[in-house]
This record gives sequence, C-alpha cells and structure tokens, in this order.
Amino acid sequence: MSALSRFESFMENIVEGSVARLFRSPVQPSEIAKRLERAMETQQMISVRRVIVPNIYRAYLNPQDLAAFQNVRAEMEREMATYLADLAKERGFTMLEYPQVELTADAGVSRHGIQVTAETSSAPPPTNAGGKTEIIQKSTPDAPQPRARLLLKTATGTHTIPLESTLLSVGRGLNNDIILEDTRVSRNHAQLQYRARRFWLTDLGSTNGTYVNTEPVQEQAIQEGDTISLGGLELTFKES
Repeated sequence: MSALSRFESFMENIVEGSVARLFRSPVQPSEIAKRLERAMETQQMISVRRVIVPNIYRAYLNPQDLAAFQNVRAEMEREMATYLADLAKERGFTMLEYPQVELTADAGVSRHGIQVTAETSSAPPPTNAGGKTEIIQKSTPDAPQPRARLLLKTATGTHTIPLESTLLSVGRGLNNDIILEDTRVSRNHAQLQYRARRFWLTDLGSTNGTYVNTEPVQEQAIQEGDTISLGGLELTFKES
C-alpha cells in the first residue's frame, strides 16, 4: 500500500469513528496531504550523494475551514507527518530529521484555500548554488564493468561516476540512474548500455544534443578517453 493510500485509509477510519463532519468541510484532508507532497517535491536540494527534502511543514487554512478539523487536528498532524516520512522513504529522499506538520489558522487565506510552507530544521550539505553541477547516482545490483566510469570536472573537483549496470539512463530528472543537475542537460537526456563488451551511448531526443569528441551522435560506441558532451556538460569516459 502506498503512503497516500495508508493516509487516506487512516482518515476514513477517523471519519467512521465519529467525525463525519470532515466530509462536510470544503477542504479535505487528502487535499492538504497532496499540497504537502507538492511542497516536498518542489523544494528538493540535490547534493552529490542524496536528495534532501524539507522536514518542517505548515499548512495554513482559513479559520472557518480549520474549525472542521479541530477535534482531530492533533491526529491529522501526526498522521500527515507519518505520510511524509513514508513518502520520502518510498522515493529515496533524505530528511534531516523526522518531519513535523502544523495546521494553522490564517484569516488571510481564502475559504477553501490551502497555503503550505516547508523548510529544513538544520543546515544541509552544500547544494547546487552558483550554477554548480551536482550529481547523484542510484545504486545498482549488477556490475559488468566495475572499472568503467565517467569523470566530471567541476569547481569543487573531479567527481567519479561508476558505471555499475548494463543499462543506465542519464539526465536531469529524478527518474534517471545518473542524475546531473545542470540546466544544459535534458530531463531524460541519454542512455548508456553495455553490449558486445562495449558501452554504447544513445541520445534520447535531448534539447541540446549529445556529442562524442565534439561530434553529434544518435548512438555510438564509446572508448577509453572519449569526451562526452551532454548539451555542453562534458564528461570523460574511462575504463582502464
């Protein structure tokens, strides 16, 4: 069962218990939970080794809307914190501390409206400030070529990205195996596949193109020392 399903099941049990008036409220608990989820998704901080998300959340409701939840407010806050913790675990995110959720009345919020703020409770590791490229790589179980790797030079030094699977997606989106947080890189930019004892690089319809040694490519085998450019972000392929 997903984190959202568990949360919705919990709220249904509360309602069945005695608080049917929740369903008469113009703001539903699931709406608040989804706004909290959106705040988590949009305020990620991507470092070299992990994706950090906020752990302190405040949801502001119009006083009349919040009044409908008054009898179960503490339970809702605890369950929403559990929901966010479960969601972060499902998606491989890191929270610096266990999440806290606070439901707050604010007359400045219109009826039926929800406003959410999110923050971290302590200073996180350095993030992608100043246009630096940050990388994060998901672990993979198989390693056909443990010595194969990409080298990425940044202002903070040279980062080694091991190629530890037979098929690796590369891009800016969080669904990739190798995530390169750089505006020149498309969300789903390229793919690396190991076959016939070589790695092959394939462009996935990227906006700024994929190049090997300054030549544009759609698909090409790469070898020791090749310079790969993803929209202008350069990496060096090494296998020795």
